Amino acid sequence: MDSPFKFLEAYGPTDFDEFFGREKETAQLYNAVYASNLTLLYGASGTGKTSLVNCGLRNKFYYTEWLPVFVKRSDNINESLANALSVKLKALEEVDDNPSEINNLVDLLDYLYLAYYKPVYLIFDQFEELYISGSVAEQFEFYQSIKVILDAGLQVKIIFNIREEWIAFLNNFEKVIPTLFDNRLRIERMTNRTIARVILNTLNYHEIQLLEPKETIYAIIENLKDKEGIALTNLQVYLDKLFQKQLQNQKDSSAEKVVFSLSLVQEVGPMKNVLADFLEEQLLLLEEKLKKTRGIKNPKGIPTEILFALVTDDHTKRSLNFKEIKEQLPRSLTISEADISFCLDEFQRIRVLMRE
Repeated sequence: MDSPFKFLEAYGPTDFDEFFGREKETAQLYNAVYASNLTLLYGASGTGKTSLVNCGLRNKFYYTEWLPVFVKRSDNINESLANALSVKLKALEEVDDNPSEINNLVDLLDYLYLAYYKPVYLIFDQFEELYISGSVAEQFEFYQSIKVILDAGLQVKIIFNIREEWIAFLNNFEKVIPTLFDNRLRIERMTNRTIARVILNTLNYHEIQLLEPKETIYAIIENLKDKEGIALTNLQVYLDKLFQKQLQNQKDSSAEKVVFSLSLVQEVGPMKNVLADFLEEQLLLLEEKLKKTRGIKNPKGIPTEILFALVTDDHTKRSLNFKEIKEQLPRSLTISEADISFCLDEFQRIRVLMRE
């Protein structure tokens, strides 16, 4: 039986029926994007900003009301924007034999609007990556592009999704776009009461039986809490761990339903142990697979190094191609791009990463 929980994945457009606890914020974001062509969405890590856009906001629109273009910085945010727009342009080539080759950003956005006849929504996810890894030249080129788009009065909406500790780095951006902070929405961590409602609704949705509901939910919250509250990604990871542990416990039983109980929560213990234990176990299993499946004689440390290559010094995810991953690895490791691809597929299978 597969786990129904998101683990480290964000909620997507098809998950709306199980997207609980952010009804108010979804309505606020929906109103914000109508109030202005530029919206700044910010909050602490783990507050579910990406899910709010990908699932909450996306389901507020009819298909004909918006053309979302999701942009996540890879090597250069300007190139990432161009690549994301080219994907939409290429999709038109399937129905248009001779679409014009457009290099001008304003003309391209206007062309996409007229071709799809939908307002274009440029959604910049994990926007802090521009400041974590981007150069000053890259940043200022991007600022000017956004200014040109806004000044052109196009049917284009722009949403920046950024961790709140990086807000101070937007100072130079504001000098180019003085209205940058005029339409902003801060997403706060959920209260314990809201988290309890999310847990209850989520378990009910997946038809998981809950024994001693009040005591069990309280124990889950206590095991998840840190000094800043509860990160929603940790909630999904923890529920996934409870699910996997209960499946193990029920192997020899005839129970048809998965049951969560206070004793199960006590058995799993605090959140700080859950993810570390999971990663350690999976990395060891992947090393064994590299040895048996890929024929690597000494795979020790290879999966860990690949995973570390995809994390910045600020502990955020970054997108790299095979060549760039290989360049990040210690020279002592001999590994092919096919081996790297194998590891990435495994990371995707266990839902630690998503391949782009």
